[in-house]
Amino acid sequence: MPKKDFQNWSKEKLLHEYKELLKRKTFGIVWENKTEDVVEQCKSFLPVLKDEKSKSFSTDKNGINHIFIEGDNYHALSVLNYTHKKKIDLIFIDPPYNTGNRSWRYNNDYVEKEDRFRHSKWLSFMNKRLRLARNLLKENGIIVVTIDDYELFTLGLLMDEIFFENNKIGVLAVESNPRGRTTNKFFATSHEYWLIYAKNSNVASIENVPLTEEQKKLFNLEDDISSYRLLPFRRSGGLSTPEERPNSYYPIFYNAKTGKIDIEPFKNSIKILPIDSSGRKRVWRQTRPSLMEAVGRGDMVIKETGKGFVVYMKDRIKEGRKAKTIWINPKYDASSHGTVLLDKILDRRKAFDYPKSLYAVLDALSVLVANKKEAVILDFFAGSGTTGHAVLELNKNDGGKRQFILCTDNQDNNGSGTKIASDICYPRIKKVMSGYSINGKKIVGFGDNLRYYSGELVGNIKTDNDKRVLTSRSTEMLCLAEATFDEVANKKGLFAIYENQKQMTGIIFDEDAISDFKKEARKHKKPIVVYVFSYDHTYNEEDFEDLENLKVVKPIPEVILNVYRKINKELYKPRNL
Repeated sequence: MPKKDFQNWSKEKLLHEYKELLKRKTFGIVWENKTEDVVEQCKSFLPVLKDEKSKSFSTDKNGINHIFIEGDNYHALSVLNYTHKKKIDLIFIDPPYNTGNRSWRYNNDYVEKEDRFRHSKWLSFMNKRLRLARNLLKENGIIVVTIDDYELFTLGLLMDEIFFENNKIGVLAVESNPRGRTTNKFFATSHEYWLIYAKNSNVASIENVPLTEEQKKLFNLEDDISSYRLLPFRRSGGLSTPEERPNSYYPIFYNAKTGKIDIEPFKNSIKILPIDSSGRKRVWRQTRPSLMEAVGRGDMVIKETGKGFVVYMKDRIKEGRKAKTIWINPKYDASSHGTVLLDKILDRRKAFDYPKSLYAVLDALSVLVANKKEAVILDFFAGSGTTGHAVLELNKNDGGKRQFILCTDNQDNNGSGTKIASDICYPRIKKVMSGYSINGKKIVGFGDNLRYYSGELVGNIKTDNDKRVLTSRSTEMLCLAEATFDEVANKKGLFAIYENQKQMTGIIFDEDAISDFKKEARKHKKPIVVYVFSYDHTYNEEDFEDLENLKVVKPIPEVILNVYRKINKELYKPRNL
């Protein structure tokens, strides 16, 4: 096809060409976008947070402040797009699997198997939330989405579209039901899938899996450096011939009396070639320079056998191995280590349908954020709270200070009469942090603090007074953004000051209160971030020149409004397939 020259085209011709391009089919996923009530609400209302002080608790003033948000996760993600943009290290979510068994609601109605728009509704639902979630990840951040075969292929294409195929770093098969799903007609499904994507695979990293006791026993030899095992230095199997690896076919010269090994012949040396037992030419595991480095380290061993000399290399014991894509372990059983564990914690039978195994999530965290001791982990389908529990367990195991953010709604749990947030997730987290008992046996809590918020909506901005209303309702968002939760001063309607161990946050609701605010701020020596009400996006810099501990000034609510405007613009613009 000849290359088109657009330089001299008329506006009408360019527009026609553009319309023709839109008609062309390209590879990707297509579905009928379905409207969603909670998303439509955000055209007329703005999400904010309400501090539920009666549900927040503290076991250690100097401990980590974990976050619990009760409400629709689309609204919660909208808020987090202001408070936590590019701040999240790991997102771990277990969304509805869309099985059609009255397990998921769309616009307050259960989505049945017979619903011909079942997949479109699910894709519309997930697309909006995953796009908001991507904004939250750090450049080296990672997202894990669990799923089964009902939506595996659609989710995979959707993830490729949002996070890009080159950022897919793994698809795990995790055996969560060793007995198999009895309702299946043909094969009894015993596993689920975990799709793992990086924000940017070029800078993302994961940890190796620690060796098991059985694996450690294989390293049964030891020298002054470490335990090791001997591996044949001659390759076998695929990519093991000189035609495939020409640089790895060469002679090794060896003197049995002196133990000298070299790639050049020397006096009294013998020549060893990588020839297998059938006389076929093979290659060595490494090239000449790498071999000589190993010789220098003392990692090469040559033994004489009845059929000649065999070259070995010391494989030294490591702290772990690269994680595999199939995870099978009795502790990943969602029944024993998910359902039964949760029932024991809550002292209730069948408290929640299909909670994740605590240990499956814990092992995932151990691979994905083991080297990030102060990581922030988000789960916006928190359900029974397994992710939060696993974060606490990992911190206990390695002394980390990771923070979790859990978001879940408070819908009825599949007609059971219990509410997901208030009756399941929150009680579980409170118990494992504060301590509880099972059959009279006391279980010590993990400690730390929990800040509980509920989602609310305020009217969209139409007047200057609406801006004042939004500012007055933004305190929780601003404190969450700055991680300053302890109140220092609060002059109702004028200003408020909050702090953490390192800094303060000042919020000025009325410009006339700036002088009084500065007097109060000067009583404290910590650096202070100041949010000041402004009808536009400006403020008078001279007002704060004499505040010695000033860190930065940010006018509100325009910065919040800009985030919400961008969200709506991104979600409603045409998709590029």
